Formats: sequence, C-alpha cells, structure tokens
Amino acid sequence: MRRIFANFTILILLASLMTGGLLIPDAAVAQEAANSETFVVVGTATVKGNNVSGAREMAIADGLVTAVALMTEELLQVESFVEHFSKLNGLLFDQTNAFVSGYKVLTEASQDKSYHVVVQATVAGSKISKYLTEAGILRVETALPSVLLLMAEQKLEEPYPGFWWGTEGAYFESLSEAIMVKHLQEAGFTVIDHRPARSGQQINWEAFDKPDLSDQEAAELGALLKADVIVIGESMATPSTNIMGSAMRSFNGTVTARVIRTDSADPVLNLTRTAVAVSEDDTSGSRAALEDVGGLAGQALAEELTLVWQKQAGKPTDVSMVIRGTGHLASYVKFRKAMNTISGVEGIRVKGIKPNEATLLVEYKGKTKDLAAALMQQNFDTFGINIFEVTADMVRVELIPQ
Repeated sequence: MRRIFANFTILILLASLMTGGLLIPDAAVAQEAANSETFVVVGTATVKGNNVSGAREMAIADGLVTAVALMTEELLQVESFVEHFSKLNGLLFDQTNAFVSGYKVLTEASQDKSYHVVVQATVAGSKISKYLTEAGILRVETALPSVLLLMAEQKLEEPYPGFWWGTEGAYFESLSEAIMVKHLQEAGFTVIDHRPARSGQQINWEAFDKPDLSDQEAAELGALLKADVIVIGESMATPSTNIMGSAMRSFNGTVTARVIRTDSADPVLNLTRTAVAVSEDDTSGSRAALEDVGGLAGQALAEELTLVWQKQAGKPTDVSMVIRGTGHLASYVKFRKAMNTISGVEGIRVKGIKPNEATLLVEYKGKTKDLAAALMQQNFDTFGINIFEVTADMVRVELIPQ
C-alpha cells in the first residue's frame, strides 16, 4: 500500500487536526450542498528526471488526499482517526476519486526537484460518512434528533397549499411529507407524529394558522411538541411544458425546505429537490410528482441531517453556569473542582464575578440537562446545591451551606 502523505502534507494535516485552522471550508459551497465541503489544500510531489507533468499529477493527487482526510477528520475524533489510520488508507485515501466531486488547480510552482500545487477540492461528506459507518469506524454516541415536519403542500388542482397545523388542517395528509417521514425513520430518526397533538394537546392553533411559519414560530411549535429540529418548507406540483402525443403530459414536483434547531431557531441546512412524473391526467400526475420528489427530498434530508449531527457529536458547547452563594469561598472552590471531574466537561473559565455570585463558561459535551443531572449526583458534604433553572445554554445553581 502506498504512503499517502508527503512530509509537507503531513505537517498541513496535523496542523489542521490540532488547531482546526489553516485549511478552511468554503462556506458558500457548503450552503449549496450541505453534505459537501470545499477545501483549499496544498499538494506536493518529487520531480523524477524531467517528468514535470507526472510530478504535477502526483501533487494534485496528494492534495486531493489531504482534502478527503480533512473531511474525514470533521467526522472522527483525532484518536479514532489515528487508531483506524491504516484502514482509512484503503477505504478512503486510495480512492479519492470516489469522494471528490470536483477540483481545480488555483496555482502551482516548482522548485529544485519539488512540485507544489494549490488545489480547491469539493468533497462529498455523506459518502465518506456512509463508508465509515459501514466499516464500523464511525460510531455516533449522541442519538439522532427528533424531527418535526412542517411541510405545506399544494397539489395541481388546489389553489392554495394545505398544511396540518392550521385551524382547519387537523386531517390534512401531505403526500410528499409521508414519503419523507419514511426515509427519515429508516435512517434512525424519530419523527414527531402530529396527529395525537391535534387531538390531545392544548395548543392555540390559531397562532400558527398560516402555511409559511417564521423560524421563531416554528421553533415555538417544535418546543411544544418536543422536537429537537424542525423541517419547514413547501412541496408543490406544477404542469410541465413537455407533452407526448395527445394524452401524456409531464408534471414537476418541487420541495423547498430549511431545517432549524428548536432550542435556538438557528439554521441547520437548506434543501431543494425537483422530480418529474408523466401521466395522462392532472390528479395522478400531480400525485406522482409529489411522491417522487418526496422520496428524493427525504433521502437527501436523512443523509445531510445525519452528517450534520455526526459532525456536531462530541464537540463541546458553551454553557453559562450562574452560581449564587460564592461568598462562602471554600464551597465555591470545592464546587469548581467537582465540575472538573464531571464527564463531558472540557474546560471552565470565569465569565463574570459579582458580590456573592459568579458566572462560569463551561465547555461541555452534551445537553445542559445532563450537566445539571450530573451535578445533582455530586456529594459535596459541607454544602448542598439548588439548581433552580436549566435552559438550552444556561444552568442557574445556588450553593446552600449545611
């Protein structure tokens, strides 16, 4: 098996593994295809004899290996990357063409017997994720998010889109959404069933009686139905200009959707898919187009959302820990020491200090409710704690002397 990295490339890759810097994904391209990222990398090769063109090709290949390695590093922890490095050689790095969807050489230069290129390469992260999962290398301990779909749908024969969250939409069934749900469930996602919510929960549906909810409105409804992420969008069937003979006509089905987090309404990814169906009448043609595009969108959504969640899994988030009762210094010091022993706590730094109160910024792998639960399991002996508020990014706790 060939050695995949020249010395110069090893330095670049290790720098990115340790610092996360130097080689930066192109955000604009990632926005267009959430399951792909574009990297600008350096490749190098030795010029043998007068074979400059051969060295150039080897330098490009070297750069593409680096791009695939960087995408892989976003999915794996450094320890896992090192542990499975020999397997990654054959699985990924010996067949970069399978994962690089496109590249171009930005600039190049030769010096003595070395040839260097700067390559911009787009790497398909979903393909790498699939390969790593099937090989048993990628194991995501964090469960996939629960999903609520808010997909309005307009069939060809209907003047306005229908939606299940309206005051009169309790029994509305979306053709495309049903297919999307199937793909999400097959991929391991929990999809919120809105039908029990319409009949059993006390929700003011008038507040959501429109097909195009804002992100904040969707996040509010998602929180009420206990979803982690919300898919907001529309599916639509329209006639195409293509015809065949006097009877057969084609119909376009389009899904446009965006995914946001419930806890913050922050965007996760955007998605657009189009399908074409052929039929002799409007009703069956419209139905087929919506079902077909629902299949395409559902499969893409499952792949891209899985990839996003895998990339976020294991990465710490900042949690504000507001502590009252710090006037008793010994208790405060003991509390901080206990915090450092909790699994998932990566670091603690002081954010602010007031009389008898301190705010810490805790880097934590997991949800704030899990951090709060871990604190409740601590035995402090000389004092107790009262956790009186837990939000998505903050924990408020009081130290109580005994």
